Amino acid sequence: MSEAMGHDLEDRQDGEGRSLGAILKAAREARRWGIDKIARELHLPVETVGALERDDYSVLPPPTFVRGYVRSYARLLGLPEQEAVDAYHRVVGEGAEPALHPAARGQGEARPASWAGPLGWLLVGMLGIWGYQYWRSSQTSEPVPSPVGLSGPAPEESAARGAGLPADAETPHPSNMPATAVRPLEVAGASPAPSVRSDTPAPAPGLAQPSGQSGQPEVATLVLSFSGDSWASVIDADGKKLLYQTVAKGQVRTVQGKAPFKITLGRPADTLLEYNGQAYDHGYKSNRTSVRFIVPKETAH
Repeated sequence: MSEAMGHDLEDRQDGEGRSLGAILKAAREARRWGIDKIARELHLPVETVGALERDDYSVLPPPTFVRGYVRSYARLLGLPEQEAVDAYHRVVGEGAEPALHPAARGQGEARPASWAGPLGWLLVGMLGIWGYQYWRSSQTSEPVPSPVGLSGPAPEESAARGAGLPADAETPHPSNMPATAVRPLEVAGASPAPSVRSDTPAPAPGLAQPSGQSGQPEVATLVLSFSGDSWASVIDADGKKLLYQTVAKGQVRTVQGKAPFKITLGRPADTLLEYNGQAYDHGYKSNRTSVRFIVPKETAH
């Protein structure tokens, strides 16, 4: 069956025979597979698979992604992958596959430029804020005794003024301030000196606290190495999608985030994992079906 489909793909390249979408649909129906099964295996929406079989490429993503869809669909059905991709190129009016590789990579690399600039400025801003906070903490932690020295003369001066207050209060302000009000001020003026001196060292431990708050939460690192084309999805504990794409053979992807990670692999046997610098065995030795699992494995308490 796959050989016959392969001949159909060759005929398609010569401008004859059925379309690529019709060939894919016929191969699927020959296996008695529903379109929903294909969507699950390829991790694609049912509408996307239907558009591929209808040759309706206008509703699909850019050719860079559609080529991956066609290649994965052909592999799943046992059809020649490169011939299927070449047939797709003829449908959309593009050149041969070798000439398209540099263009596809250029387009793929140009897309991040739209957000790489703002992201870079955001990182620079965050580093600047962190550096300023570190500098402030280092500046405030070194001269800790200085508040004591600065606050020490203040109570002495206030005490001196308090001590000199009765002499001044007897002559210039006898009518405005009664004698009973002046006497409590003498006691109040003398008593703050020892109380301020005994309390002023307290800010020292408070100034040391910000340095302990500068610690950042630990971030886990996950490395995925692919020996074959495979769909891969990695979502961290905060729900962030760190990886969500079809990865080509020979590629390595490194992601960082909050563990544990929720991982989905289309071809688990072709994917090796490293978790925080250590090889991690996910335990799947076959590529018959896609798998979902968590790294690191949850342990019962």
